[in-house]
Amino acid sequence: MQPFILVSIIVLALIVVSALVLVAVAIRKSSADSIQSDEELHPRGYWVSLGISIGAGFGVALGLVFDNLALGIAMGAGLGVAIGSALEQKNKDQIRPPTEQEQKIRKWGVVLGLLMLLVFAGIFTFILVMRSR
Repeated sequence: MQPFILVSIIVLALIVVSALVLVAVAIRKSSADSIQSDEELHPRGYWVSLGISIGAGFGVALGLVFDNLALGIAMGAGLGVAIGSALEQKNKDQIRPPTEQEQKIRKWGVVLGLLMLLVFAGIFTFILVMRSR
């Protein structure tokens, strides 16, 4: 099996696992919040982050089809930002400032994302170095 195909399968598996975890957290949160208003307010940036996530996921599939994963992810994320911004403007009456807990979660999400990026970059560099020998 070629390394590119193996990396693509691993990336796709990570996206699927991340999506399942997010769905499980959302279900647990919705069951814990039994008293909710009819119009739930979302924190600022909710729609943009949702658009980026969905767009990047479609971008992976698009990149695999066109045999250029980086370009596919970039195109998908860019399209997701555009759609998310439009949804943010459309739903601006349902947006509230993020709470302290949400800000803390975002901060840790960024830290975790950067750590994962460093780990994957290290693995990728190791694979390239071992492959060139």
